[in-house]
Amino acid sequence: MEEGFPFRLLGASHGIADARTPAIRRRDYESCTVEFIYEGSGYLRINGHSCAPAENSLYILHKRSTHEYWPEKKSPWKKVFFVADGRMMDDLFRAYRLDQVYHVPDCPQLRKYFDEMILLNSEGGANLHSRAAVIFHRFVEETHRFLQAPPDGRIPEEVIRLKNHLDASVEQTVSLEVFCRKMGWSDAHMIRLFRQHWGTTPYAYLMDKRIEMARLLIRHSALSIKEVSARLKFSDQYYFSNYFKRRTGLSPRAYRRFSGR
Repeated sequence: MEEGFPFRLLGASHGIADARTPAIRRRDYESCTVEFIYEGSGYLRINGHSCAPAENSLYILHKRSTHEYWPEKKSPWKKVFFVADGRMMDDLFRAYRLDQVYHVPDCPQLRKYFDEMILLNSEGGANLHSRAAVIFHRFVEETHRFLQAPPDGRIPEEVIRLKNHLDASVEQTVSLEVFCRKMGWSDAHMIRLFRQHWGTTPYAYLMDKRIEMARLLIRHSALSIKEVSARLKFSDQYYFSNYFKRRTGLSPRAYRRFSGR
């Protein structure tokens, strides 16, 4: 036992869910769990944030967080994960500005750290925690680099401006054609460029943001489903309800009941 060492690996393993796997809810979580999804998808709410982690993404259940998460019923996630604690863990998260990061999408290159942790945990032996700390330090360093700079290098200014426009337009009517025409850009070119740097089309990105906002409004506001639909600029409540269910596995009304409102 490495008495007093400021990092502890508490466990590392695989996790495979199915359609019957229940939601896990915790308050003031006593340690930290980091999970990488290699197949399927699910949903996470943590400290007031909501996201839908999917294949080749990871999420961080920080120490002292309040969270709940569950698998998508039609495509339950399969994950690798490790559980850690200690002063060094907290310090590294803060130093690399990951202490407020909960979800990192499209990061297959980070899977290797989870496999290393699982192998180390199964082998055990002397200096387990200090060896795990080295892996963890490499993990947070590469995660920080991944979040700070895209793999393809600097994001073109026009892509950043389009993303900012979409981020500001979750509750507005959006026309990519009109926006690009004002900027003097080809909309077909912008779709290709946006996909290259963000891994999705502008339309899909905007709809992801709207569904994320819809979950928050349904859970935390007194707005009716019709009012949420109108606020997020869906053509009608019926289309919104079908689209929401297709994306989350629950109708808006069922989601509100499940969320305890």
